[in-house]
Amino acid sequence: MKMKRSKLDIINATVESYLKRRHYHQESNVFRKSDRAGSQTSQEMTLSETVQCGTSRDNSIVFSAITNDVGVADQAYHKLKMWVQTISSEKLRAELRGLLYPIFCHLYLEMLHSGNRQAAAQFLRMYQNDFVSDTERDFLEELSSVFSIQDIELRPFVNAFRTRKYKVDMSDNAHLCLRKFLAKQGHVILMQVINTHVTIIKKIEVNPDEDVGRDRGPRSESVINGHVEQPSGTGVDREMRELQEAIRLIRNNVHQPLRVYTINNANESASCGVITPSMDKLAAGFSTSEIRMWGIGDTVLMRPRLKVSPSTLPSNYASTSESFSPEDHLDEAGAIVMRGHTDVVHDLRFIPEADVLLSVSSDKEMRAWRLSDYSCAAVYNGHTYPIWCMDTSVFNLYVATGSHDRTAKLWSLDRTFPLRIFAGHFLDVNCVRFHPNARYLATGSADKTVRLWSKDDGSLVRVYVGAQSTIYSLAFSPDGKYLAAAGDDKSVSIWDLATNTQLMELKGHQDTVMNLDWSADGQYIASASIDGAVRLWSTQQHINTSNGDNANTQSGPDKTHTYQTSCSTILSLQYYHRNNSLVCIGTS
Repeated sequence: MKMKRSKLDIINATVESYLKRRHYHQESNVFRKSDRAGSQTSQEMTLSETVQCGTSRDNSIVFSAITNDVGVADQAYHKLKMWVQTISSEKLRAELRGLLYPIFCHLYLEMLHSGNRQAAAQFLRMYQNDFVSDTERDFLEELSSVFSIQDIELRPFVNAFRTRKYKVDMSDNAHLCLRKFLAKQGHVILMQVINTHVTIIKKIEVNPDEDVGRDRGPRSESVINGHVEQPSGTGVDREMRELQEAIRLIRNNVHQPLRVYTINNANESASCGVITPSMDKLAAGFSTSEIRMWGIGDTVLMRPRLKVSPSTLPSNYASTSESFSPEDHLDEAGAIVMRGHTDVVHDLRFIPEADVLLSVSSDKEMRAWRLSDYSCAAVYNGHTYPIWCMDTSVFNLYVATGSHDRTAKLWSLDRTFPLRIFAGHFLDVNCVRFHPNARYLATGSADKTVRLWSKDDGSLVRVYVGAQSTIYSLAFSPDGKYLAAAGDDKSVSIWDLATNTQLMELKGHQDTVMNLDWSADGQYIASASIDGAVRLWSTQQHINTSNGDNANTQSGPDKTHTYQTSCSTILSLQYYHRNNSLVCIGTS
């Protein structure tokens, strides 16, 4: 029987959680600021290991978007097809039409996966005549003889199509049109298929005079667009191109196992930090309620341009009524300063598609800032106590926040009120994280539990127990199979979502683990503790040894990489898709 917590225990846990967020740590029951100094050089990861990690990325799926109602999938595909046909530009229409083929094939396989054989066959017959190239017809003919999951495994070309990402060349304009369609009318089924099974590659415009000697036949074009399942050797060709591209990227960029950005003279005030996906800007939140942003590398931030960003944000914040001066947004060091919050800023997220920066604060508000003029575009209200954390879903369609009010909330940027409320935790929600398929949301709390929620209806799906103390960070594996959590117990726990069991507990940190992230290729988990130490855990070594037996495994020194940074406080630790870079933001 679970004993009821006393009021004093709840108060102590709340105070301890708040002090940890302000980067105080405990020594002999006394909290004080870290005064550690000095650093040690880290051991660099080998080049061959990077090539191996970056060129072999299988895809798998745990939660299927298609359950019993296959009609929803049919309607979503038909809607996408009709939209493509209505595009006036012939060039854009041709590019977006190339996306229909992989989506159509994977929806058929998803229907088989969910046991709807008759509906899948009807779906295949209805749309298969839309694809007329020899390569597409050959593969669809083989696909028509697949009636079950066992049939997929027995056919190597179908299995390769299922487990490898399909590449589609697309220009910036076509990509922008697709994002707008998915944001307004796209169904979660389409977004899951695109996110899991499709890689969109930016098309490079080629001078026609330089392209005279190239093969322009239909089979050559289909190879570029990712038809790797055909027996003509195109799969080997594609893998070789991927390997050559990975080697080129490594040679052209200095490879760093851990890249550290430090904010000077901010030990007492910096509270959070984030970098844009393109790694050209860095933003940090402060206890003074300000947000400051710097350019990275060759990027120079321009003075505010008095124009409105082309985003569909609710205009509930009259920023134009305030006295505006470009000089008010620049500090003496040249950083852009954004003011509007009235208390500590706890978390930040960039939304590149909308050219917006999101922030959450102890003032109970989430704000959206236009990066075109650095003004506040919208204020989102709904929490009744300080907001500790936030996360964005795939394609940045949804935002989730966690709060001291013991709830998490789901938001859409075009509405200033929450769409869903996830209630059930007994103490603060310290961290939130979307599942890769965007249908689920995980929350970690000071009540020592991790909960998995359905985004669509707000229902509780799973409760993961076993943590010995407060949870401060969560991370899903890229394939969606595993969930990692870390916090006050100085270890990283990993759960198998399918079996609802705790696979292992990775131990080695000497202090509270506040940051956690999983590499994009699924090879490593990175964790950072309050004492400035960053550890890299090999997931293949740990999960493979633990899979099948539920015994917890304590990692040995040969299975981890440890980096002692010079940061007195680590504000964020995150993997970025650009070269799978691990980036740390700290204070010094």
